[in-house]
Amino acid sequence: MRHQGSLKATLLRPDLGDVLERITDGFFALDADWHIVYMNREAQRMLHTDASCLGKVWVDVFPLAGGTAFEREYHRAMAEQRVVQFVEFSRTSDSWFEVKAYPSPDGVSVYFRDVTDRIKAERDLAERTEQQQALVEFGRLALSRVSVAQLANDALELLGVYLNAPVVEVFLYDQGARVFRVIASHGWNQPAHARSQMPLDQPVRQALEDGHCFRIDDVANDPSIIGRELFAASKIQSGIWIPMGSLAEPLAMVAAFVEDPGELTPARISFAESVATTFGEALQAWQSHHRTDEILESITDAFVACDRELRITYVNARMAAFYQVEPAALVGRHVEQFLSEPDDLHVLSAFKTAIAEHHPTSVERYVVSMERWFDVRLYPWGGGIAAYIRDITKRKLAELRIRQLNADLERRVEERTRELELANQELESFAYSVSHDLRAPLRAIDGFSQALMEDCSESIGETGQGYLKRVRSAAQRMAELIDALLQLAKIARHELIRSPVNLSDMAKGILDELALADAQRSVQTRIEPNLFVVGEPALLRVALANLIGNAWKFTRLRRDAVITVGSSPGGEFFVRDNGAGFDMHYADKLFGAFQRLHSYDEFEGTGIGLATVARVVHRHGGSIRAEGRVGEGATFYFTLPAEVHRTR
Repeated sequence: MRHQGSLKATLLRPDLGDVLERITDGFFALDADWHIVYMNREAQRMLHTDASCLGKVWVDVFPLAGGTAFEREYHRAMAEQRVVQFVEFSRTSDSWFEVKAYPSPDGVSVYFRDVTDRIKAERDLAERTEQQQALVEFGRLALSRVSVAQLANDALELLGVYLNAPVVEVFLYDQGARVFRVIASHGWNQPAHARSQMPLDQPVRQALEDGHCFRIDDVANDPSIIGRELFAASKIQSGIWIPMGSLAEPLAMVAAFVEDPGELTPARISFAESVATTFGEALQAWQSHHRTDEILESITDAFVACDRELRITYVNARMAAFYQVEPAALVGRHVEQFLSEPDDLHVLSAFKTAIAEHHPTSVERYVVSMERWFDVRLYPWGGGIAAYIRDITKRKLAELRIRQLNADLERRVEERTRELELANQELESFAYSVSHDLRAPLRAIDGFSQALMEDCSESIGETGQGYLKRVRSAAQRMAELIDALLQLAKIARHELIRSPVNLSDMAKGILDELALADAQRSVQTRIEPNLFVVGEPALLRVALANLIGNAWKFTRLRRDAVITVGSSPGGEFFVRDNGAGFDMHYADKLFGAFQRLHSYDEFEGTGIGLATVARVVHRHGGSIRAEGRVGEGATFYFTLPAEVHRTR
């Protein structure tokens, strides 16, 4: 009899359904035709759907997943019959999912969870790390006192790359005309004469007063934008302006424009503000050397300058605030006096190395008393070294959170794996125990029925004897089912001791046995010679005997019965017959336990045979499939590991 594993029937078991509804992961199951046969509530929530999706082809329900890794990996899992794991962005949910797909001959079971926060945190961390390094190099350039034009061009390059901005502009403030004038521009395909200046209007004033940038998300249609016809002719939608200086003394301004407003994330805007800040600080230093103190006090980082002996020559107010003293109280003291934390030796070493090698560097410092992390950026110069200290506690906490999320993810995966292993062991033990426990009552039913027929035949009568015969027949059929179920459970526990196996010789022996037991049959057999594989001989014989036995059984009604055992050019082995065949519409039912395509009166059988074959093949790492047509026979294809060195 032909069967197919009923994935849907398994999933609809109350106990398993309850488990799947309690897990925090999304879960759904697809049959071999890619119909959704089950989806727990968490999956419905994450995929923005409901139970109405059941029974539908999944890619019809989620068309945005077509052609993506989701479709490719599910098909790969089914084709290769092995678990696949991947992380992919879902356009359906606008989220990142970590996915595990578990295939079986009759479908795919998919577990997935939302890892958007983790992916975003990882990307944000990588982007911030790269931005920090870029800022270090830009700061070194600013301290080296290059020309304003060179520093402006470097600022343009940084902003263009890290903001993904196709157009960037740098302005200097003209005190006499009270306008900002462009000194460097990148991205325009034509001279931006209309963009050559920008007045000190209300948005700029407010930004200078607040100390933040301002943005406009419809630059082509905003009446306050000078030269907006340039934007109307491009794809640019949004822009940010970062003025430097103060409302009383404007200094410069940086502007960056993007096509997608989503590119202007808070982190990127913060980076742009840091670039603008560094540029503004350097510009102020060049404009007037005697205003050095004023420049250093305007930056947001703590700052300290030391001579070559590491004695402090200058600190800004923010640095002095760390120690709750006036800046003058720190000048002249050795920097080592302020590096007294347990983990400060590497910070002092970084100061000395930077001076000795005359190379800028960066080092992290954790202050236990403050419970805060700081990034110390060191810039050596001819007379000593300068250090910028920035509070990076938020970033470090984010890194810690990522590590915790990864550790939690690994723990949960291990727990799920253990739960699945225990569930499989319990199911096998249950099947084995139930099968054994059913044997005794069946023997009693059969035995007592026979005794009644033999000892009480006259009092029972022909009708009663007929009933008893039907009882015995049913009991014997159930005993056969139990034996088949025991064999199926035994196969799952059977140790695989692989050795070379000649399938041709094995098939010939099985067919000889069938011919001897059914001598009145005339069946033509064709066996391809030298079909060698590597596997467990006893299990492979069970599988091959089931396939050939089915072919023998289902050709019973044909006088010209033919059974063929061979291999295809693609490397698959096959058993083919010209018997009753089957409707391919029901092909997905063939390899499931207790699934029948023919009645017991037509063809006897337990309904376990093909499920047993599938389990043996899968345990050997192979795959199995079937093709057939009603009344024209069937072919069962399967793969097994081939022997490396064949002997003929």
